[in-house]
Amino acid sequence: MSAVNQKHPKELWILALTELCERFAFWGVGNLLVLFTIEYYQFPNAKATQIYGVFTGFAAFLPLLGGWVADRWNYQSPLLLGAILNAIGCFILASGVHSLFYAALFLIACGYGIFTPSILSVLGYTYRDLPNLREAGFSIYYASINIGVFLALASLGTIAKLVSWNMAFGVAGSVQVAGFIPLLWYLFHHKETYRGLKTFQKSMRKENRALTSIDKNRITVIIVFYIVSIFFWMAYNQAFSSMEIFTHNFMNRMVGSWNVPEGVFLSSESFFLIILAPILALLYAWLQKRNKDPSPALKTSYSLLFIGACFLVMMIASLQIPAGATQANVSSGYLVSALFLMAVGEMLLAPIGLSMVSRLSPPRYMALSIGLWYVCVGLAFFNGGMLAGLMGKMGTLFNFFSIFFFITVIPAIGMWFGAKKLTKMSHLHAQRKEGIPHIER
Repeated sequence: MSAVNQKHPKELWILALTELCERFAFWGVGNLLVLFTIEYYQFPNAKATQIYGVFTGFAAFLPLLGGWVADRWNYQSPLLLGAILNAIGCFILASGVHSLFYAALFLIACGYGIFTPSILSVLGYTYRDLPNLREAGFSIYYASINIGVFLALASLGTIAKLVSWNMAFGVAGSVQVAGFIPLLWYLFHHKETYRGLKTFQKSMRKENRALTSIDKNRITVIIVFYIVSIFFWMAYNQAFSSMEIFTHNFMNRMVGSWNVPEGVFLSSESFFLIILAPILALLYAWLQKRNKDPSPALKTSYSLLFIGACFLVMMIASLQIPAGATQANVSSGYLVSALFLMAVGEMLLAPIGLSMVSRLSPPRYMALSIGLWYVCVGLAFFNGGMLAGLMGKMGTLFNFFSIFFFITVIPAIGMWFGAKKLTKMSHLHAQRKEGIPHIER
């Protein structure tokens, strides 16, 4: 089939809707957790942020275990189990029972860790014979994640203020339950794909062949993507740490006579991601038809350059703030511009990286490889949080934000010069011979 006539598989839209509901519930809890524990349980700020750090860090590491389990079990059952655990955790939070608070967070984190590597493995399988559309498909899928996050931030926080926190988390759990509808639809109405994937997975476990030279080259490429992604996510972490403090203390948040809440400005990054996803998907398809689509390694280099530009904007904004200042009145245009550049960088790295990991990993280790990607995100977020603590210790904010400029631009240059080598080692046009079942669409 020619690239011109190819279409995205129908499963994409079903899986994207399933993921939207899951991320709505997970990040609806995660992004409001600090505010919830301060307002509802009267926890001190330090304890609230510590709970948030442990929760998100633990959740980021669990996909490694979830991927290991899925590779040895199957990729469909963990979707149901993860969604169920997520919903139960949300409803326990909604009950307001203090003694069950940590148990609820544990269940939500486990649900995320079980669910995430499996749904990405299923998505990767649906594009097994559509390599020309793979990156565009993952970009569309990634947009569904950010729609879920954006809707959660916009609605649950409002419900918590106007009604109650119990109602807000009840809504989060209800949205996760609604996510069972597209998930069950997939399992019942796309049985041919389900059976094909089960057959494929069983054949991989039985074959247990030694890794080929191509496999080893691809694993090397994946490791490079892992390492580079850590630098990106360390910088990205600043959006909800140091840049949030910058927004609160140093930025003019007045729009007319309205003092706009910090969260409204910070949510603009998710909004930009939603807008960018279809644009980039169309751009990839257009470039693909003309054989001008940049390699994944080059796109990763561009992603690091964009987030480096984000912090260059923050450095310029910081020139207006003298050393030791505790308040300022910097234009909000700097922050919004920086978040736009960050969103472009995220769209060039996250969906492309996930697509590459699912495509290049040895088939019997697919979900485990995806789990390792999220471990790198967890390491990056931890280290990014540690670096954010230097915000008031670098003399000026210009010096502080320059850290993230250099830790992203330097690896970007390295990826630029190594792109051809990495592309060659990826063997993107080599066809696997593991007997993947052909499924008529």
